[in-house]
Amino acid sequence: MRHVHQNRTALSIGLGAVLLSAFASTGAFANSDLRLSGFASLVGGTVVDGDGYWARLPEAAGQYESGWDFQTESRVGLQARYQAADKLALTGQVMIRGINDFEPELEWLYASYYVTPDANISVGRMRLPVYHYSDFMDVGIAYPWLRVPSDAYSLAVTNYHGVAFNYNWDWDIGTTSFKLYAGQQDTDPNDLITTIEQYKTEQLYDDSGKFRGVRGVTTTKKYEDMKGIVVDTQVDWFNLRLSFLDGKERFTFFAEGDYPSTPLFGGTWADTRFVDVSMSIDKGGLFAIAEWNEYDTIYESWFTSVAYTIGKWVPYIFYSEFEGTLRFIAPGGITAGFEDGVNGSLDDSYSTVAIGVRYNINPRTAIKAEFLDFSDDGDAAVFIDEDRDGDTDAQAFAVSLDIAF
Repeated sequence: MRHVHQNRTALSIGLGAVLLSAFASTGAFANSDLRLSGFASLVGGTVVDGDGYWARLPEAAGQYESGWDFQTESRVGLQARYQAADKLALTGQVMIRGINDFEPELEWLYASYYVTPDANISVGRMRLPVYHYSDFMDVGIAYPWLRVPSDAYSLAVTNYHGVAFNYNWDWDIGTTSFKLYAGQQDTDPNDLITTIEQYKTEQLYDDSGKFRGVRGVTTTKKYEDMKGIVVDTQVDWFNLRLSFLDGKERFTFFAEGDYPSTPLFGGTWADTRFVDVSMSIDKGGLFAIAEWNEYDTIYESWFTSVAYTIGKWVPYIFYSEFEGTLRFIAPGGITAGFEDGVNGSLDDSYSTVAIGVRYNINPRTAIKAEFLDFSDDGDAAVFIDEDRDGDTDAQAFAVSLDIAF
């Protein structure tokens, strides 16, 4: 488990300032063809009740055990867009995440060619656009909640390498954007699934029953022949977004000490499909959204939320749910750390209800506070389970400072 010191968060924000200063010192800000922007979120959370709470976002962020943790969900993003020619632009984004010990990583780098003002082709490393908030789920200032509801935003891949075609159609009473994309992505290791499987496989406790860690495992996931479409329609205050992804994937599970030579199981290619549908309204201070998705044969999840703006205050409530459907057979059954060698691995089923409030200091700065109640209804321990009864219910409280610059 990671525990944070506030000077580490200050270090990440300071690093962002250093990068911006470096651009300034080279005259980049004087170049009208270069646009720089960024965002940051300082997030702190603590467990109110239970052995621990984990917001299972794709980057495996938000692990809280005891005391206040200001590291795992804190982040800084820096984006640069360079207009290389009249119709050609280059975009890059660097992320600095607490979950990765504040080491800068280049997450996006792609070129866009504008065939017309409403149509462009992009090539490179881009965000996988499967969710309503995919493109800006790291940008805390862009949504009312402290974080996007993690029960429904847990696909184990966030970016891909490939090509995308984007087209915007204005049809008088509304607009529709179309995205067609294709590509691949190799996650080796896969951080999210590895963390999940570590807590499910074997948790280690000392003689007094105190949690001291997990049995080390490693998972990888490779995605190929990814082909997807997104149709996003806005009519006045109503939005409807449809997303479909098809391809194949290869999942591999390694026992401790065997990675990457001898997988315990997996290693075969399987067809994969992911569907996501969202509907939202934003009218007269009222914002409401419902989003549902299905990862074929793996899981089904959804969330719904209502928020209302009263001056600078935005109180909100949301409910989210995750239901796992995959039950793979682990060789050795119980001896391999799985309860049932006949029926397969333990199932995942959990839900969250949360209430919170956002206070807008100005259009680019907001403070948020959120209390949530997490219910684990499945057989598998989702996080730390000191009673070792499969029940990892928890209540947690978190605050954040979100800015854009």
